[in-house]
Amino acid sequence: MYFDEDERSTIEEALQLLWDERGFDYLPIDDNGKYYDPDYPEDARLANTISRLWERL
Repeated sequence: MYFDEDERSTIEEALQLLWDERGFDYLPIDDNGKYYDPDYPEDARLANTISRLWERL
C-alpha cells in the first residue's frame, strides 16, 4: 500500500499518540523482539501490531 508523505506522517503520529496513551513503554521485549506481558496479553498484542505498522511505514 502506498502513502504519500502527508499520509505517512499522519499515520505515524496517530500510532505514536496511541502508543503514548496506552503507556506501552513498560512492556518487556522477548528474545524474538516481540513485546509480551502475561498479565495483559492484549496490550502486548496491540504493541506488536503498532510496531509492525511502524516497520512497514
